[in-house]
Amino acid sequence: MLDTDLARFDFINYNFLDDELKSQYISYIYSCTVSDILRGRGISPLYVSGYSMGIYAAFYYCGAIGFEEGLRLVNRAWEMIARVTSEGDYGMGMIVGLSEKDILGIIGSDNRVMICNRNNPHTYIISGERGSVTRVLSAASAEGALRANPLPVTKPYHTEMLAKAVPGFSALVEKAHIKSPDYPYMSSLSQQALVSADELKQELTDNLYRRMNWLETMHVLIEKGTESFFECGAGDGLTRNFRFIDGSYKAFSVNKLESFIRRSIEFSR
Repeated sequence: MLDTDLARFDFINYNFLDDELKSQYISYIYSCTVSDILRGRGISPLYVSGYSMGIYAAFYYCGAIGFEEGLRLVNRAWEMIARVTSEGDYGMGMIVGLSEKDILGIIGSDNRVMICNRNNPHTYIISGERGSVTRVLSAASAEGALRANPLPVTKPYHTEMLAKAVPGFSALVEKAHIKSPDYPYMSSLSQQALVSADELKQELTDNLYRRMNWLETMHVLIEKGTESFFECGAGDGLTRNFRFIDGSYKAFSVNKLESFIRRSIEFSR
């Protein structure tokens, strides 16, 4: 179905970190597995949300798509994105310690790079043509940023540069089997709770090229009374990100498996 060989995958010797599509497959499969564990414990979330390409696993957790359908959508999104970016050289970067105003000042009139996400009060993600991304990161470092480094990504996610991929991907999404979610999906784009199949379909296509705001998404969830967050991905980046987000809550990642399982057991009682 996907025309790829995952048989050689293992975390130690061949983890596909140099292959973005296979990395997305593995991230999706891993997150779906953790979702199944939580669901198997009877945990019913108030909301589910997905970070960037994590949207497919989040939809799976919501019960809006089946496992194979989600895997197919990961593949088709990549195909459409790769097609419209085949002639260019693109990348993304992280800037820590500068304000949005500072970063926009560095970007200036260069429309080949833009802010595509705000992770926390101190961290922004930029995306665009690689040369412009590199220029902005270098200037941000000179400006006094605590960190300004490229990310291991070769596509300009969450920018208008991927708008050309939307019509083709949207047509595929319309044919996909997507139903209303069992739990509301909190959009990281609009910070609105999505509860219908049509809303989720629109979110999938918008997720390719529209700017995220993860910080504001977390603020909304905290304001709505969320007390515990479970990160379903293989890392703990989003959980560590919470150190910079005010609120009364706890966050758990699979990276600290014992506390993750213990807390999930408490929720299942």
